[in-house]
Amino acid sequence: MAAVSRTSRAHVKDYRAYLLDQDGHIFGAHGFDAVDDEEALQKARRLVDGHDVEIWQLARKVGQIKTAID
Repeated sequence: MAAVSRTSRAHVKDYRAYLLDQDGHIFGAHGFDAVDDEEALQKARRLVDGHDVEIWQLARKVGQIKTAID
């Protein structure tokens, strides 16, 4: 069973979502695992709550999710 966990873990990448204030400064961060960029973006969408979120995988910027302004 441990071999299955290691095999599954080999396909998972580490991502970080940075929470940005209205001036674009980082005020928080969340680390998480995802199998690809699309899953990382889906997970990061849950963090958008009145502020923008940037998603990074190591030194590579995956994307930015903007908060909706009414």
